[in-house]
Amino acid sequence: MNEHLTIGDIERIADGESQPPAHVRECARCAAAVLDAMQLKRAVRDAMRGDPAPASLRRAVRRRPSPMTWLAAAAAIVAIVAGALLIARQRQPGALAELADMHATLLASANPVDVVSTDKHTVKPWFESRLPFAVPVPDLEPPFRLIGGRVVYWRGQQMAYLLIGKGAHRISVFVSPRPIGGTEPPNVSTLTWDSGGLHCVAIGDVPESDLVQLQSVWERL
Repeated sequence: MNEHLTIGDIERIADGESQPPAHVRECARCAAAVLDAMQLKRAVRDAMRGDPAPASLRRAVRRRPSPMTWLAAAAAIVAIVAGALLIARQRQPGALAELADMHATLLASANPVDVVSTDKHTVKPWFESRLPFAVPVPDLEPPFRLIGGRVVYWRGQQMAYLLIGKGAHRISVFVSPRPIGGTEPPNVSTLTWDSGGLHCVAIGDVPESDLVQLQSVWERL
């Protein structure tokens, strides 16, 4: 069995210093981790590019400062980078797009789910020992069917992932204790709703009316 990527491996791939191994194409967890790292780095670069260092800091760097001045300049740089990281993490317009990317990555993997079952009484208990919150799993009826689920990682937190089938189509439902907002990505339908204090995002290459129908089933829990 292939080992998961280390943090160092993920950073080197995100920085373009090494190519993703074949394992990434087969492991949704590692693929999502690499994607998250690349998007964070891009967001930080964009934030830094749009908010240049103050003129006073640039003048301090150009001079031959004393050690204390270097410490002050370094502290200012750290503050700017920390602020950029915070802004990047809090920006929500790309949240749904990131989950749409994860949806595509999972469906392209050999094993999109870790627990395979059409029975909610099998899938729901499987999540109980792996997540700190109770995952709502609905009783689906045609045209929908439960395929299975897994735990995924997004922006440093664990989320439940449920894979739903409708004919030949696949719908991903992400369940998170944290609100998820943002602009809907193109070329894929998305729908968000709340369920029992949790936040659900459904994504699929289906008409939006199908997601609305799925939501109505979910809300009968």
